[in-house]
Amino acid sequence: MATEVKTQSKSNGIAWLVATVVLVVIGAIAWGIQLSKGMSVLGINQIIAWGIYIAAFFALVGLASGLLILAVLSDMGVIQGLGTTRRNLLIGAIASYIAGGIMILMDIGKPERVLNMIFSAQIQSPFVWDFFSLALGVIMAVILLLVSPKAKWLSVVAGIVAAVVVIFEGWILSMSAGSPLWSGGIMPAIFLVEGLLLALGVILIAKPASDALRRWMLVLLPVLFLLNVFEIGALLYAGDADDRFGTGMLLSSPLFWLEVVLGIILPFVLLIIAGKNRIAVITSGVLVVLGVFVAKSLIIVAGQSITLLLGTATYTPTLVEFGGVIGMVGLAGLLYLLGTRFLPQKKA
Repeated sequence: MATEVKTQSKSNGIAWLVATVVLVVIGAIAWGIQLSKGMSVLGINQIIAWGIYIAAFFALVGLASGLLILAVLSDMGVIQGLGTTRRNLLIGAIASYIAGGIMILMDIGKPERVLNMIFSAQIQSPFVWDFFSLALGVIMAVILLLVSPKAKWLSVVAGIVAAVVVIFEGWILSMSAGSPLWSGGIMPAIFLVEGLLLALGVILIAKPASDALRRWMLVLLPVLFLLNVFEIGALLYAGDADDRFGTGMLLSSPLFWLEVVLGIILPFVLLIIAGKNRIAVITSGVLVVLGVFVAKSLIIVAGQSITLLLGTATYTPTLVEFGGVIGMVGLAGLLYLLGTRFLPQKKA
């Protein structure tokens, strides 16, 4: 019986490896088309310059920081039951950071431009700060992977770095000129909560029996809902014409209401009513992950659409963009699978 279980587990592992490789190949083909034909194959334009590539970047970095923070909280004894998965959490964080970094390379069009950030960095640029904070997040995750969880001070430092990375992403939006919809002031907090929810969702999909993580999600879903209410309310009642226009575009989108209902309210209700039901927990995790990605896509596009007051523009993601996003999700999964399979175990 034990042999059968081991064989089945190995077979499932190979199947997941093959699946992620296929996704990476799709992403590589999409990126190849983009590099050969230019940015015209994407749905972006002079007005809508950021699309689902940036949404995926924010989501992957948020997921990475969320996983790293959960590993730190486990080290500190704040969350029980994650000790045995600490290594997997850290490998997942590293894999997601790397995939997120490549995602941004795809968005800038010419990957060689990243060399300018390294050798000709403009220190006053927030995008340079973002680049180095992301690199620091990877370094801290690697260090934490190599050391014992008994080094509590190091875990605290890593947790602070992870939080700063994801908060900084929200801060970049808040500082972006010409997009008042992003400047309500709560965006960094929203990004932090979304990152934690992404991590919780992914873990619950793989490990639905975790009561502690299910309770954390039940807490964070209402927090995310309230943060969005406060952000939108402030823009509607205290914002200027541009604020109200951008917020109106966001609220008029059916995808926004689907994201709120299916990505926040329904997972919360399922976890309350169904409790520990495995299917309900996994469904909730999937809905939360998809909901956060859709939310990031909508807020990014709506924030740029404010300039529609001066013209007309639409944004529809192309197959190339979807292929690129799928490829980077596959890359994160592939790196995680390879890491858990080949990286040596670190004894406590």
